[in-house]
Amino acid sequence: MSAKTMELGVALKIIKNNLIWLIALPLIAMVIAFGISKYYLVPQYTSSAQIFITTNVESGSEKETTVYSEQLRTNMQMANTFNTILKSSRMMETVRSELNLAETNEALAKKISIQSDKDSLVFTVSVEDASPKRAQKIVNTITKTYQKDLPKLISNNKVIILEPASLPLESSSPNVIINTMIAFVLGIIGSVLLVSLIYLFRNVIEGEDDLEELSLKFIGDIPLIK
Repeated sequence: MSAKTMELGVALKIIKNNLIWLIALPLIAMVIAFGISKYYLVPQYTSSAQIFITTNVESGSEKETTVYSEQLRTNMQMANTFNTILKSSRMMETVRSELNLAETNEALAKKISIQSDKDSLVFTVSVEDASPKRAQKIVNTITKTYQKDLPKLISNNKVIILEPASLPLESSSPNVIINTMIAFVLGIIGSVLLVSLIYLFRNVIEGEDDLEELSLKFIGDIPLIK
């Protein structure tokens, strides 16, 4: 019998002896993850609005068209600046004051995410909050405040609200199904690691095969007398 065959036999024996744990650990992990996601974590709702930052320069004559194109190119290069202004303390303070929010400026800014495609001046402004109505109100207040303030801060620019925020009907997080599946996979990994550790750290001679694996000769056994 080769060493590889013996090792495989020992591994299969350990798996057979610990089959209950191999099945139980993933199931326990799934139940715990499902319970925490469904009944413990507070559901969060995401509301989003789309805005477009454009220029006040009209593109009528050839000269105006050139100026308009240059302004648009400049705006694209300033995309990060627009994002920074949108989440600035000035904006957060205005929104907090208008909606009487208890959060600090920093806490409110963390709820806001801004996305845009490369070389695009269309921005999606999203807010995640435990209350769907409040998430919607915050987004709409931010975009309207930004629409008023940006022309004052950067000349020849204006904000067009392409799509106001709608009321989210379903929570965006936690995702119960994904969390449960992740827990199941982690449970399988944990059970495999457990069996591997048992195999690596086992220090008990269970039979003649174990002696052969250690290159020791089997002389005889002593029967158990009760």
